Amino acid sequence: MSSKGIFIFKAMLGILVFWATLSAQAAAEELQISYSCASCHEDRYNEWTRSMHALAVSDPIFRAAYTRAIISNPEYRDYCLTCHSPTTMRTKDYNFSKSISLEGVTCIFCHTVDGVNKNSYVFGKVDLIRGPYGDSKTDAHASEYSDLLTKSEFCAGCHEFSMNGVPISETYSEWKEGPYAAEGIQCQDCHMEAIRGFAAKDGVEREKVYRHFWYGGHSGQFLEKAFKMESQIQRKGNNAKVTLSITNSNVGHKIPSGFPYRKVILNFMATNGEGKEIFADERVYTKTLHDQYGNEVYDFWKASSIAMDNRIKPKETRTEVFEFELQDGTDKLEIQATLNYQLEAEVVSISKEIMNVEIAKIKEAKWLNEAPVSSPATKEMPAPGWIGFVVALIAAVLFIRRKKPEKGERSDDI
Repeated sequence: MSSKGIFIFKAMLGILVFWATLSAQAAAEELQISYSCASCHEDRYNEWTRSMHALAVSDPIFRAAYTRAIISNPEYRDYCLTCHSPTTMRTKDYNFSKSISLEGVTCIFCHTVDGVNKNSYVFGKVDLIRGPYGDSKTDAHASEYSDLLTKSEFCAGCHEFSMNGVPISETYSEWKEGPYAAEGIQCQDCHMEAIRGFAAKDGVEREKVYRHFWYGGHSGQFLEKAFKMESQIQRKGNNAKVTLSITNSNVGHKIPSGFPYRKVILNFMATNGEGKEIFADERVYTKTLHDQYGNEVYDFWKASSIAMDNRIKPKETRTEVFEFELQDGTDKLEIQATLNYQLEAEVVSISKEIMNVEIAKIKEAKWLNEAPVSSPATKEMPAPGWIGFVVALIAAVLFIRRKKPEKGERSDDI
């Protein structure tokens, strides 16, 4: 072979080696879809597919808000996707050309986070999987212990943010300033139920395995345990005075938390012995945003101030008093107070949808010719199965389910 031929051969060999190196680096940096985790973490994967984290992009409420936001200002695209499709912070795939971009808050995102700086996540290597166990060993990937994954600070990157200087979602700070943080109870302790079991197939049995449902305000089993209600009925001459005590007894942040379009509504009604209505009233617990013109807004990116915030803090007891005139001849007074959790938002293809679920009820009857005494009321909670059915029915309307992707499958749907 001539010297020229040898030179060409070496040049081509060098190009092939360079190309192979680049390909290997690209493969190492490629983010794996969540289905690739299912063979070893089947239970966790199946739980995640049923969570709001998996639906963070496909959720029609998000899609409607996202469309309005980027029409208002295209720069909001990156801002919204930072939490709803956080892998785009690595890939810059803001047009959803990769299937992983449609997976919402996906496995590879959470398990490669190295730190949280306010609303920004710090990433480590994509081939080093972080988890809550210090003894994890597998041939599937390199593993590293992460204490951060078990701390509320991990959640703060998405569940604590402001726009235009206005605090929008304050769930993390509500927890941080409340009694649960002082007791060392983390977000994961409530929203990621821990059970005894196996974190991975063929792994060791562990006392504490975090489930990946992330139950919250959309979950019946959470709502039904949130409040405790008590009542007291008194007669004052020709008037009646009813005092209700409403306690946020089981939630580590304000109720309702998150985005301001969520409300808890107290409906109160008093009737006589024949069931005829004497008095009715309501109280609304919510956070209201105003724009620069003083108008209430649901699109939080338009907010310039918080107009009102009367939500109920962790372990706070709110006292509500209802006084009203009794009708002549009324000798028996019956009261009923109901708490409803309401989420009102525009969704894709439907002008507006309202989730309205009864989460607590209290009833009491009193003969008014008795001496005025305080009596504990019977608290009637909606049956868990009933609440679960209602929430599931609403979820079927509000949320779009995606088919389980096969290995290598790619979806370009948006």
